[in-house]
Amino acid sequence: ERKIALYSAFNYHLLLLAILLIAGLSLANMQSVTVSFILFRFKIPLILLILLSVLLGAITTILISMPKNFSLRNELAKAKKELKNRN
Repeated sequence: ERKIALYSAFNYHLLLLAILLIAGLSLANMQSVTVSFILFRFKIPLILLILLSVLLGAITTILISMPKNFSLRNELAKAKKELKNRN
């Protein structure tokens, strides 16, 4: 139970650090930039462009890793079932 409490406290501290880092990054990058994408051209704050890029990168990473995660889960389920059948 103590491990869980320490883990939870660590997660809260990590979340607070991430929020403070994003807030500081936001304040430092408020200037607008012009984005040209294919036929479109628009101005947005630099911090929005940075956050959007990070979000798209995270989504791409998750989507690419999903098939491997599903196959590993299936393999684990088969191994558990086989182990249970042995006993």
